[in-house]
Amino acid sequence: MDKSEYINQFDNLILNPGTRKIFGQEEFFNVGYWFSDTQNQQSACFNLMEKLLGFIEEKKGNILDVGCGLGATTSYLLKYYSPADVFGINISAKQLERSTANAPGCNLICMDAVQMEFEDNFFDNIICVEAAFYFDTREKFLKEAARVLKPGGNLILSDIIFKNIKYFGDWIVTPKNIVKDIDEYKNFYQEAGLQLLEVVNVTEDCWKNHYRYLKSWLLKELETGDIDEEAYQLNVGAIDGLLNTSSIDYLLVSAKKPVKVI
Repeated sequence: MDKSEYINQFDNLILNPGTRKIFGQEEFFNVGYWFSDTQNQQSACFNLMEKLLGFIEEKKGNILDVGCGLGATTSYLLKYYSPADVFGINISAKQLERSTANAPGCNLICMDAVQMEFEDNFFDNIICVEAAFYFDTREKFLKEAARVLKPGGNLILSDIIFKNIKYFGDWIVTPKNIVKDIDEYKNFYQEAGLQLLEVVNVTEDCWKNHYRYLKSWLLKELETGDIDEEAYQLNVGAIDGLLNTSSIDYLLVSAKKPVKVI
């Protein structure tokens, strides 16, 4: 699949009316972080942003949102940063149009995460929400992140380890990004020259609770007649597979570019 075809397929996925209906008014596209009292997908996405931003002790300087989607994550950053200090990149021009509307005043640029056009040592912080496994490749992205971060700068991300491409196919999870275990995953940061501070496995709180919610949401859609029995059974069967597999881990990660000591 060439790059333009990939972008078109991803646009169709993220902009699909059914997808948008699940996520409510805010234009997120991630599984979120679910507390026991979290009521909906939108709130879970807010929770995830707070969890990630909690890794940054002093929220100052500028910040880059890598794989900014439709701009919901970028917009959330305005809670802590001024628009002039918020940057977002995405390879989809169509998605960036929505980002511009959702995150007004921010610096939104069509750019590949593995070939960033920023100068060395440009950013104080980088956030990447549930996107690194899409990139060609994750390792190249981490090396680029290390290059454009200032010494002492923060990299925070939610990321998903897939041990195979069984559930999503090779256009969402490129075989190059398959990870056999967390030890191999941690090694990517070391090879990129990043200091890994925390890797927190939140598969239950994020991945599994999202799909449990999605099952209940689909049942309501069936009961209201918005989907038929065949569609319901097909989707629930796929979700049960995702809930029962041990080949997927959802991680929250905090890393830092080391300060060179002269």
